[in-house]
Amino acid sequence: MKEKLYTIPVNEGFETEDECPFCAMERTEEQRAIRYFAGPGASYMEPDVRASTDRAGFCGGHMKKLYDYGNALGCALMLQTYYAGLLEEMQAQLENYDLPPQKGVFTKKRPQSEESPYWQRLKERVNSCAICEKVDYNMARYFETFFYLLKEPEFRQKVEKSKGFCMRHFAQLLETAEDHLPNAHREWFCKTVPGLMLENMARVKEDLDWMVAKYDYRNASKPRGNSRDALQRSMQKLQGIYPADKPYKNE
Repeated sequence: MKEKLYTIPVNEGFETEDECPFCAMERTEEQRAIRYFAGPGASYMEPDVRASTDRAGFCGGHMKKLYDYGNALGCALMLQTYYAGLLEEMQAQLENYDLPPQKGVFTKKRPQSEESPYWQRLKERVNSCAICEKVDYNMARYFETFFYLLKEPEFRQKVEKSKGFCMRHFAQLLETAEDHLPNAHREWFCKTVPGLMLENMARVKEDLDWMVAKYDYRNASKPRGNSRDALQRSMQKLQGIYPADKPYKNE
């Protein structure tokens, strides 16, 4: 199978033997994004990069990972200008703030053209994240590349030998399939991928069951089998996370 630059991350993801190849790709992209914003290259000093962080900020999860990465000054500088814009907006909104009238039985619905309430814009700010945006953009490309690579028998074999996907990425895979699955491989996909998912979900549950059973004194002398890391793998299978990962740090 001839590699192209944009197919390498997807092929490498399916060579990791991870519980979810897309999780492996996403972890790599997330670390790249953290390094991009707060790494040695000091991209946070570039005007266009700072404009993106001032606009989007960071979600709580990625703010913690930026903190763990170890560039305190870089994080502080990004938050400093983000705070400046946020405070200016809040001052404009809250100086003469008043709640709308309480809704009654006959209260008319808010017109579509009317500006959304301030609490809604605050929630959008809290949920907005420059790292999420960067990772999500690249992951969307990887899902599209997955369907492009299905034309290669060697890649289909990689998929068949994989351990399936986490639920989060499986849902995204099915969603992307609606627009990007080639008709020539529709039958293969529908026969292979759901069965692969069910088989591996059952495998992880079996490992989790045995982990729980090992707490029974009657099973204390029996071999652990694959149950030693069953809790971590079962969490990944459900939410696409790596709970046992150590913090990613600036080396």
